[in-house]
Amino acid sequence: MSTTLKQQLEEQQQYYNERATQYDDWWNFSNSFDQGEQVKGEALKNRESFYNFFSKITENAGTEKLNVLECASGTGNFTKLFLNDKYKLHCEEGSQQMIDVLKSKFEKEIQEMGNNFSISQTNLFSEKFNPTPNTYDIVFMGFLISHIPPSLFNEFFSKCTTALKPNGRLIFIDSYYHKSYKLKVHESGKNNVKLDENLKDEDYIIKRKLLNGKEFNVYKICFTAESIMNTLTDVGLLMQNNDSVIINSTYIFGSYSKPSSN
Repeated sequence: MSTTLKQQLEEQQQYYNERATQYDDWWNFSNSFDQGEQVKGEALKNRESFYNFFSKITENAGTEKLNVLECASGTGNFTKLFLNDKYKLHCEEGSQQMIDVLKSKFEKEIQEMGNNFSISQTNLFSEKFNPTPNTYDIVFMGFLISHIPPSLFNEFFSKCTTALKPNGRLIFIDSYYHKSYKLKVHESGKNNVKLDENLKDEDYIIKRKLLNGKEFNVYKICFTAESIMNTLTDVGLLMQNNDSVIINSTYIFGSYSKPSSN
């Protein structure tokens, strides 16, 4: 990894460190992130589409607990889906500040999970992120894929693919930027740079800002259904057994599976 790439990833991580206590206001469209009832209502309705997809894709799990790795768990807005007796969950998150918020929000649920829950502060783009091969039924990532510089796609997703059991699933959800997208208070400008093999990592850098006005450079890729499908296919994942990629006016989400022969 080049020094420039390493420094940019450190800046991106620092942004999320400092944004940890603001993050749930963004997620809930509250306080400084209030965009009105129409925008909020549309987003909440679109989230239900993801939750319905998630329920269907995980409904026929049998009696054994599903072993889950959540990458970049943040403040736990998707972690909560796994905090029940159906799952054994391990989270890898780069920000200790985010971890602190997550643990505070779900203290009771985490206690009830007992040894079926664990979380580690890990730089997901370093050698320290090294999940055990053939271990997980699900690798989950919410709002992570679009922040990965393309030069690291192969290394990162190969680790995730290797970590999956045969027929295990990678499940994801991320932002979808459409023509009528309205900028939020933390955005200096909308990223509409679609994934393109002719572009370099730095072409995907945009500015994000905190409520105090402090700005950071972060990576943000605008995925289409085709580009996310190509990205996951390139690392050996396949669409099978009810896998799909779905787009609505707020999110892009779906799942891909590790073939049994991989």
